[in-house]
Amino acid sequence: MTLCPEAKNRLAAAVQEEVPLASDPFAALAAGLSVGADEVLTQLAEWETQGSLREISAILEGEALGYESALVAARVAPEEIDRVAEVVNRHPTVTHNYQRDHAYNLWFTLAVPEEMGLERTLSILSAEADGVAFAPLRRRRTYKIGVRFSLETSRNDSGVSGAATPVRIRPDERLAAILRALQTPLPLEPAPFGALAAQAGCDEETFLSWAGALRGRVLRRYAATFRHHHLGVLGNGMVVWRIPEERLDDAGRRLAEAPEVSHCYARETVPDFPYSLYSMLHAPDEEGVRRTARSLASEVGVEDYLILFSVREFKKCRLRYLLPELDRWWSERWLAPARP
Repeated sequence: MTLCPEAKNRLAAAVQEEVPLASDPFAALAAGLSVGADEVLTQLAEWETQGSLREISAILEGEALGYESALVAARVAPEEIDRVAEVVNRHPTVTHNYQRDHAYNLWFTLAVPEEMGLERTLSILSAEADGVAFAPLRRRRTYKIGVRFSLETSRNDSGVSGAATPVRIRPDERLAAILRALQTPLPLEPAPFGALAAQAGCDEETFLSWAGALRGRVLRRYAATFRHHHLGVLGNGMVVWRIPEERLDDAGRRLAEAPEVSHCYARETVPDFPYSLYSMLHAPDEEGVRRTARSLASEVGVEDYLILFSVREFKKCRLRYLLPELDRWWSERWLAPARP
């Protein structure tokens, strides 16, 4: 049986908010939506086949695991950008890598354990890219992290959601195995956590008990992500704002209140790019992004801003931590300090 459009939208909203950490999460979702569990599974499988549903998995707090991260920008000669992007993409924890329409034309996100070091990692990438300079723009404050795309309105419907300061943990091998399994895409089948538990080397009850205990600590959310282009959200731009320090928090909070804004951060600046507030805007098309940016600029009282549209997407995936591939990448290039 096919879900009606209203039920589809409610299901999409529910799985983007939180998928229950229960033995049969799809039955639990179905009960909350007053539909059948088989209908939930059928719809999720259909979205996956269509390419709309990217995955259901854990969103972890990297800071709690001792990772440091940054948005990184670089000026790359147009004829070299494919080669440099390939170098960057080989790093296992580069998750988003775009060419954008600016002199700073390569933008990517990077997260590494503190013992590897952001600067040391970027120096390795720079050497492999024949000396391209990479500028790390670290996050100073978070005003909003929230992507909840609506099937009905084709826009981001998230409210204001920031990130609390996490408590550091040092996972042993058992916990690391559980965290790796939690980051594995959830199988679309009844009682799917059994497969993840087996991957982690424990039974389902133990696995779910650990997952529940981690919620609010290292586990931020267990939820679905959608490919927004498949949902009719074809316009998205990174809007950067030049704002005096004394007005930064007020502007960040006001931008975060706009439903079209999915992410909003204060970041470090570099001398030739003095923009300190970053926001991601989503709309059905690029003109919609421009209109929203003009409206927000008027509301916040900021005239100096840029919209950086993506020209090409080189890489996009969910960030995963504790990857053996990262240890291999590092050991091939640098003698890593022993991990605790």
